[in-house]
Amino acid sequence: MHTREKLVLIIYTLFNAIANNFIPMYSDESYYWLWSKKLALSYFDHPPMIAYIIKLTTLFSDDLFFVRLGAALLVSATAYMLYLLSKKIFNEKSAIYTFYIFLSSILVIAGSTLITPDIPLMFFASLFLYVAYVYLEENNKLYALLTGFAAGAMLLSKYPGILIIITLLVYILLYKREVFKEKYFYFALLIATVVFSPVLYWNYENDFISFTFQLHHGIAQEKIFKPSDFFNFLGAQLILFHPFYLIPLLYFIIKDKSRFDQKKVYLLLPFAFVILFFSYFAAFKHANAQWAGIAYLSASVLLGYYLYKYQAKKILIAGMILSAFVIILLKTPIGIDYVPPIQKLFSRLGKIEHFDKEIKALHINFNDYNYILIDDYHGSEIPYYLKRTNNILVLNNARMSNFNLWRHEDLNISMQSPLNSIPSLGTCLYIGRSKQHFMEIAKLFKNYHIIKHLKKKVSHKNLEYYIVEYNN
Repeated sequence: MHTREKLVLIIYTLFNAIANNFIPMYSDESYYWLWSKKLALSYFDHPPMIAYIIKLTTLFSDDLFFVRLGAALLVSATAYMLYLLSKKIFNEKSAIYTFYIFLSSILVIAGSTLITPDIPLMFFASLFLYVAYVYLEENNKLYALLTGFAAGAMLLSKYPGILIIITLLVYILLYKREVFKEKYFYFALLIATVVFSPVLYWNYENDFISFTFQLHHGIAQEKIFKPSDFFNFLGAQLILFHPFYLIPLLYFIIKDKSRFDQKKVYLLLPFAFVILFFSYFAAFKHANAQWAGIAYLSASVLLGYYLYKYQAKKILIAGMILSAFVIILLKTPIGIDYVPPIQKLFSRLGKIEHFDKEIKALHINFNDYNYILIDDYHGSEIPYYLKRTNNILVLNNARMSNFNLWRHEDLNISMQSPLNSIPSLGTCLYIGRSKQHFMEIAKLFKNYHIIKHLKKKVSHKNLEYYIVEYNN
């Protein structure tokens, strides 16, 4: 990598690490932070890699900078791996294009802000694509073992990693069938299985609830075509990769008469298969746009090659200029403080932080309570705000999460027990957004009183919390 690109990568990483510290925490992030304080072999919603990464970056501090540090580091590491992959498959010039395409994609700009399971998935998927290519094309035995490790780590990050593994198997069937006769291929499978085995064992111990949840979460039970969900998903893909990148990529693929050359197929398979897979299921049920994010790893490499081949540098420059504006809006006070749509977006993040002064003025000793009660897993912002990880309960079964498992462990009751089966909880404090919820909880106690009803308008959005004490 040239000195210029190394310098860009360092500056990009430092900028993200610092800028992220000024963006309020999203509830999913605080949920994963709580996972890192309750390490396990796996979790209800996802495999455990995100918890392990946050644990590593917060060994000495739970400040937001350190919670999100993994996002900045792993996104930059992913860019480097894609650079290496492009250089290995094509050439140095294509690799430089790939480098800038990936870093300026909207997916990466947003992804480098929040620490979610998609971040380690992207890194280990890029590592997998690189080491697998070296293994298959150079018959490198060490890289066969690394391929197994990367596959396992990818699955430890997020389940859609299996889609990339499937595309590699298809590629082997098409071009490298002799690999099936080599013992190192099976060593790689064994290593992948061993690395992923904690999740398999955890699911076995917990009636495979995580696998079942993900299947029901992403796959509709009834195949009834829903045009709005389908076209919304496709439209979101245009934005997710980049408005200036996805359409040219599709154009170049169609235009390229040698699109089915072996090395291009290696990249085309994961891109096309992941997009088609999630597009199909989006036709029948709402699918989050970022689920298809790993498709744009190999897509970045393909587009880098095409932009270099057709001397289409202007497309990259236009894309980077637009991305610079997106960065300014999302990661600087200019957008956060003065642009209404961005203000509205960030009003949804770190909501409890808006009431910091009011809560401190109440002089509540949170250690006086047996349990802190919150609404649901989105309420994980409360334990992060309080820096309290034990005796946090969610009594609402509206959306299953790992809180149901923790409740089962703490109270020795079924994960989906109704409220009227909850045993005596002593003295508790509720902090949440739902009046209906805290009134339902009140039925479990002899007495309750509202300590404070917090209300505030933030960026045209009314925020409110109830702080309620319960006693038996």
